[in-house]
Amino acid sequence: MTRDIEHGDQIYGEKITYVNISPDGSIVATFNPFHSSILITKVETNHNTKIPFDRTKFFDKVPSRILGWSLAVSDIIDAENNIGLVAISCITDEDMNPNQNIPPRRIRRRVKQFFLNYYVGILLSLFAIYLLPSCIFISTPIMCYYLYYFVRYSLFKSFTRKIYWSSSKGMTKLFKFSFYNNSTAGNTNSSTNYDSEISTYKYCFGGVVSFLKNSTNSSNCTTLICINCIKIQNIDIKLNRNIIITREANDYILPDNLYKKLESINDARHNWKYLLKSRYQEFLVVASEYQQTLYIELYNINTSQLVNVFYRNCGDEDFLDLNNDNPGIFAISTDLRLFAYSHGDNIITIYLIESGLEVVSKRFDNIYKIKFIEFITKDKKLFIIEENIENGVKFHNWFISGCLNDYFPISRSNINLSDNVISTLMNYDEYYHTLTKANGRIVTLEKYNKYKFRIISNISIKTAIFGENESMIDEHEHEYFSHDLEPWNNSTGPIRGKFLNNDKSILLLSGRNSIQVWKSKSQFFKDFEDFISFENSKLVYIFINKFPFRSKPRFQIKDDMTTIITHACKSLAYLYTNHKHVKSIEKHRKFVSSITNIIKDFIEKYPDNWKLMEIQYPLMAYIIYSRSFSLIKYILFNNSQVGSQGKSTGLLHRPQNKYGSYPFYDNLKLNGELGLEDKQLRHNDLEIALKFCQDQDAVMLAYLLEYYSENSMDHIGWMINITKILPELPANYVELLYHKPCFGGIKYNFPNKRFRELSVSEDNLKVYIPLTRLKTTKSLSYMEYRKLGYEELHNIYMVPLPNFTTYDTVIKEKSGGKFRTIFYWLKKTLLPPCYKNLSDKDLSPFLRISSKKNKGAFFNVPVMEAVITSRWEQTKKYWMIPLLLYFLFLLLFAFFYPIYSDIGSGSSESINCFDIIRSIIIMGTFYYIGIYLLIIEFMQMKKYKAKYFTLFNMFDSCSIMSGVIVYTLMLANSIDTTTNRINGEGIVILMTVTTLILWIEMLFWLRLFSKIAIYIYIFGNILRKIIPFFAFMFIIIIGFGHSMFVLFAHPSLLNLNPSASIFTLNNGTTNFTLTASSPDNPFDTIWDAILSAYYWSTIDLSAYNYWPVKIFAFFANIILVLVLLNMIIALMNDTFNKAKEDGKLGLLMYRTELINDYERLNDPFFSESLHNGSQFVCFHRDPDLMRKWIMKSQEFKDTKLYSWYNENVDKRKITFDDGVDINPWYTLITGNESQKFCF
Repeated sequence: MTRDIEHGDQIYGEKITYVNISPDGSIVATFNPFHSSILITKVETNHNTKIPFDRTKFFDKVPSRILGWSLAVSDIIDAENNIGLVAISCITDEDMNPNQNIPPRRIRRRVKQFFLNYYVGILLSLFAIYLLPSCIFISTPIMCYYLYYFVRYSLFKSFTRKIYWSSSKGMTKLFKFSFYNNSTAGNTNSSTNYDSEISTYKYCFGGVVSFLKNSTNSSNCTTLICINCIKIQNIDIKLNRNIIITREANDYILPDNLYKKLESINDARHNWKYLLKSRYQEFLVVASEYQQTLYIELYNINTSQLVNVFYRNCGDEDFLDLNNDNPGIFAISTDLRLFAYSHGDNIITIYLIESGLEVVSKRFDNIYKIKFIEFITKDKKLFIIEENIENGVKFHNWFISGCLNDYFPISRSNINLSDNVISTLMNYDEYYHTLTKANGRIVTLEKYNKYKFRIISNISIKTAIFGENESMIDEHEHEYFSHDLEPWNNSTGPIRGKFLNNDKSILLLSGRNSIQVWKSKSQFFKDFEDFISFENSKLVYIFINKFPFRSKPRFQIKDDMTTIITHACKSLAYLYTNHKHVKSIEKHRKFVSSITNIIKDFIEKYPDNWKLMEIQYPLMAYIIYSRSFSLIKYILFNNSQVGSQGKSTGLLHRPQNKYGSYPFYDNLKLNGELGLEDKQLRHNDLEIALKFCQDQDAVMLAYLLEYYSENSMDHIGWMINITKILPELPANYVELLYHKPCFGGIKYNFPNKRFRELSVSEDNLKVYIPLTRLKTTKSLSYMEYRKLGYEELHNIYMVPLPNFTTYDTVIKEKSGGKFRTIFYWLKKTLLPPCYKNLSDKDLSPFLRISSKKNKGAFFNVPVMEAVITSRWEQTKKYWMIPLLLYFLFLLLFAFFYPIYSDIGSGSSESINCFDIIRSIIIMGTFYYIGIYLLIIEFMQMKKYKAKYFTLFNMFDSCSIMSGVIVYTLMLANSIDTTTNRINGEGIVILMTVTTLILWIEMLFWLRLFSKIAIYIYIFGNILRKIIPFFAFMFIIIIGFGHSMFVLFAHPSLLNLNPSASIFTLNNGTTNFTLTASSPDNPFDTIWDAILSAYYWSTIDLSAYNYWPVKIFAFFANIILVLVLLNMIIALMNDTFNKAKEDGKLGLLMYRTELINDYERLNDPFFSESLHNGSQFVCFHRDPDLMRKWIMKSQEFKDTKLYSWYNENVDKRKITFDDGVDINPWYTLITGNESQKFCF
């Protein structure tokens, strides 16, 4: 038996050729392990080059159980030298079978490294304690931190099997090629890279390989992805004379659902096939089913982030088809907007990637099974390969622009595919490496000529263009001189008319700046004079140009209803722009009503076509600009209406993040038409509505907010634009919006059940962060996530604002050489971080809302508490550093000051060198910490300017400065004891006051802990509430005190001399009479009088027998003691209860302030989690903690955001005309003319 490298000791019956296309679709590579070269072909020029290949030299030792090979080719990396890379990976059974024995050497190495770091940290901490005992407060948390991770590591070491598994018998090898090498003899289009076998890089890891698309700013760099059944290898490559790997070990664990699927199959060859079909360039698709719902997860390997989750609800019959080991068939548009998916049946569903929302789901009745789909022709069409019932292949084209003629079957002769290619496609399921795609191009091999491939990239279908040159019987034109046909034009002119069909039922009008098509309400027009505009005719098409036509316009409709609807929307916008200068308001409104009816009638008859059209063209923007309130409401809220096709129209509008993402916005000239200042078209429908939010136009914003929030209970993707606009919403909308059901949480329905639970106090919501990133194998952070059971998942809800806390920012790189790295870490360790130079618009919506003054309603929403808690963990970790430093600062001031009780005594003791060094370290540490904390305060002062000067901030800076100043005075006094220039008594008083201030400041720092923060808020709230009462009480006290001062100021006139008390003492035999001294006047001075009035209950006036004093004292006792004292007790009790209820509000406000400050810092400690966090936040919904919000939301249950708007007073309200049948018009413009195919 001959040894075969393809199957080890088994004979490999067929020599398979592999094909791959570069990410940008410009280069195709073909490879057969039994041939002597790899063929690289440039698609545009058909120039090819060869790389020598010898499979006997591929391995040092040939592995057994080889499954096959994987091929990948990169884009041109070095444009100057026309150089690229080819990757070939040999895949073994171990690479695709997760049930293998794991060598423990990598686990042992990681454990040894961990113990080494642990003991080094302990030794450094003990040495610091020896030099400075106060360092125990810093070293103890460090040791606890190490111990915590040691325990966690021990508890979860069983999981290391999956993380550290890297045993692979496979091999991946990189080859460099260039199209600038010398051409081979006799072939100017062919060259050979003879040095490529030398210029290779070997990587001992086998799997499915692919290159990522090069970014525009990367030079000589690319990224190679290699996937096996356990993990994903992300290898960054920098091309030089030789291949240099700059970042090799970026390994990610496969998503849970994908790993479980591969593990359950337990078939290496099937796993290989599954992985091949699951990935496309940088994307990885994971399909899983649960309770008759198919969940499709889309991951971006380059960013290691979950892009979105798509859903497909299946019936009983469809669900039976889902129970197989097939990831499905999918395609991603080149602009990364659309995701098309089919599970191998005859249904294709189109989704929006940014929101995850389904657009349309189309069942093709004449297709048996779908085998392959791809977006072609700049994403205007979807190319479909079908497997028919006879196991043959057929081809189809689906136009996704929304036109009525949207589906065309294609014969193999129309796309010039040979029988060899067809034979290859028929065996695609078996030889899935012979068909590949990228950037809208499809590449397949011929069966009997393996190095010859075929590219399918553009299938043009020439459809008939409906216009005035077709079906026109009357060559004579008629001129109309009626201003009513163009009421928006003040200047009158002739309007030419002609009939478009033989029965004279359709009339074409060409005016000064418009083209109009009218259909007779009766069967036909008798003649031109029979046309009386709206009285006997219906407008079915209109195009209004912004400027008058320079020459006679030519009427043409290229894409049937797509052209008609886009022109109608633009015409609505034009009519609104010119409505103020119209002479005939009534005629103008009739045109607006008729154009609206064109759009409405199309939506009713063809809702799915409208949905496709609406995601390709920014139609809603024109409708919003035209203030078509009735049409907007119809589109948004008439989804339950049954259309002419016998099914519900469904939801007709989908949010998109910005107009620049629409593929055809250039065709509509959106910027110029609507007067938008944003040249990059970053606006969306919601932002346009907000821009026009004045008077009754504000109802458009209310419509959209109500529509999005109402539908978000089914899918969080409806809220993507509300997230962006929330900080800018008017206050009257915010209050009602925050009490919509979605702000109580959206039921968590993602397929991933692994969460990281954030530690919170008992009276707060439990917050969970779902695992939405591919976790690296180098980190134990994966262990922070635990899988929740279905009982716990029942009460897990999502915050309805995706990406609410995320924002794009640049993290400072730590590279740049050894010395720069050392300098970077010294600066980061010794100095506080500075602030980013970011404006508010660059921050996350959460930070922008928290920066606003009127944000009270924000903190009363339960989901916002979950958002704040999700960002608090890393913020608290950072602020613990200044807290520990301040605590050390306080201890050094209180217990290690340079003088003692004998201040200035000049006494001296014998000291040694160690004491001097110790004292210098103490003083240096004290001043360093003081300067460090002052720098933080001064940077905040510079950043926030006038906003900085609050009571707490001023107290922070003053306490630190007072501590430094008093410590300096103590130091100066201890050094200079002879001159006595500094008064010791004054220093003691300053120390006393400063010590109290520093301890109060310590209390303020402890607000990092929830209980203390709540108590401080309660104290401050009580103080604010009772200060007015104190003012009232003190005025009364001053009044009584002043009165008594006046009364007692003239004792001789009023007989107010107090009688001395006389006491008799009997010793048993003799009585002794004792006379006490006369009592002092408690109202001797004005200040004594006020203080005596304050302490009225302690004053004894029995020595005064003057009756007015008795009466005055009686009333004062009632008012000052009985009434005021009980009033303040009752007031404080009521205030305390209210403040206690609002204690959480104060806690959230304080945490938000710290989060806001922390996330504005440039590269602080623990900032990595800010940029690696999830775009979703979840929480455990506890009705007891949400009772107040639930009660208030019930009050607004039946209140719509647009309830304030009275539609009856809208003069622009449209009355839809359903009395005219325009189906003949649809038939006419679509037609059944023969189509011509061009490849």
